[in-house]
Amino acid sequence: MLLIVFKFSFNTMKNRVIYAFTCTMILFLLIPGKIIAQKIEIIPFAGYQTSAIIPSVKGDFRVNDGMNLGLSLDLGSPDAGYKFFLAYSRQNSYLELDTADISRPICDLAVHNLTLGVQMEFFQGDMLVPFTNLGVGTTIYQPLNSEIGYERVMHFSIAGGAKLFINDHFGFRFQANLLLPVFFEGYIFEEGAPPPGEGMKTRIAGIQGDFTTGLIARF
Repeated sequence: MLLIVFKFSFNTMKNRVIYAFTCTMILFLLIPGKIIAQKIEIIPFAGYQTSAIIPSVKGDFRVNDGMNLGLSLDLGSPDAGYKFFLAYSRQNSYLELDTADISRPICDLAVHNLTLGVQMEFFQGDMLVPFTNLGVGTTIYQPLNSEIGYERVMHFSIAGGAKLFINDHFGFRFQANLLLPVFFEGYIFEEGAPPPGEGMKTRIAGIQGDFTTGLIARF
């Protein structure tokens, strides 16, 4: 799959990220009862994101590793073992095309990830709180200073780590996260027996991991 044509502008993407965060915060404020008494954790984070390989008909596109920055909003009861989270991250990278052992630089690249999911936490109320989470969202590959178009795909994520609280309101979060982008490869139709079928063909490619440290502010 080539990172060439995608009808998605950076301004539109930025507006959608802001819209998603705004809607989430409004939803938190409108839900009555127990939800109002729940805790919101605001977690700015930074870390390292690994490289990724995206196969194509012209060779392998390589998204190189680099630093990533982001923000997570976690909502849940201090007594419950689960939370909902909304997270955004951006990695500054560059794109290369590898063909026949020759690597050709393409452009600078920003990788945006927006994820919504559920987080399970253990030993609530302790100073050290291990957790694991599952999420689904979108990955946007944004070429910089280039006429190449944008590419947006769905992704799944799975993560684990621990939160270390120094008091009721502040702490640190340490997380390892695996991102699984899903690329659409076309529509297929099969004839004959056993039974004919049709459907969409997809594959998981461009897998990336990130390792981040964040500051927790809990309200």
